[in-house]
Amino acid sequence: MNAVLFDLDDTLFDHRESARAALRAVHAAHAATSDFAEFERHHTHYLEEMHLEVLAGRVGLDEARRERFRRVFRALGVALGESQADIVASAYRTGYLVARRPLDGAAELLAALKPHARIAVVTNNLLEEQQDKLAFCRLTSYVDELVASEDVGVSKPDARIFEIALERVGASPAEAVMVGDSWANDVAGAHALGIRAIWFNPDRLPRPSVPAGIEELHSLAPAAEVAALLLGATRTSL
Repeated sequence: MNAVLFDLDDTLFDHRESARAALRAVHAAHAATSDFAEFERHHTHYLEEMHLEVLAGRVGLDEARRERFRRVFRALGVALGESQADIVASAYRTGYLVARRPLDGAAELLAALKPHARIAVVTNNLLEEQQDKLAFCRLTSYVDELVASEDVGVSKPDARIFEIALERVGASPAEAVMVGDSWANDVAGAHALGIRAIWFNPDRLPRPSVPAGIEELHSLAPAAEVAALLLGATRTSL
C-alpha cells in the first residue's frame, strides 16, 4: 500500500467531543432552561446546513457561526439579537478551541504508518481551519498532503477530490486505502473510484448494505495492529 488517506474530523480529530464541550458551556450560560439533547440536535442540524454554505463560499465562517446559533435559538422559540448572537457564537468558538484534541491513538497510528506509506488528509472543510487542527494536535509532521475541499473546489464524495489526493501522493486507486467515519462521503466516495475503503465506526453503528464487503475500524489503537490492517497485511475488523 503506497498511500493512506484519512478523513480528519471524527476520524483523527475529535470534532464531536470538542463541539459537545463547547455546546454544553453555551447551553449552561445562555439556554439552561431548554433540554440539552434538543439543543444539541438543533445545533447539529444547523451546523451541517451552514457548513455547506461556507464551503460554497456564500457566507463567511464567523457569520455562519452567528447565523447557526440564531437558527438554533429560533427553533427553541428564542430570538437572538445581533449582540447576543455575537456573544453566543464567540463563547462557542472559545469553548471549542479549549476542548480540541486528537482522537485517542491518532498520533501513534500516523507515526506507525509514516515509514511505510504516504499519508494524506482529505477533508470537506476550510484549509486554514484544518491546518490549525493538525498543528494544534501535533499531527502535521506525519501528513504529507492536506486536501481540503475549500482549497480544491470539490467535496467528498465527488471522485475528483480523491483523484487530487492520489495525484499529490503519487498513488493509483489500487495503491491506496481511505479511512473515514462518513459512509456516504468517505466510504462510498472512495469505493466508487476503486480505492479500498475502511469505515471508522467507533460507535459500532449498523453497517449500510451498499457498497458491500467494507471493512470496519472501531479504534485507532493499538497502532501496530491498525497499521497492519491499513497497509493490507491483514483484512479484518478492529
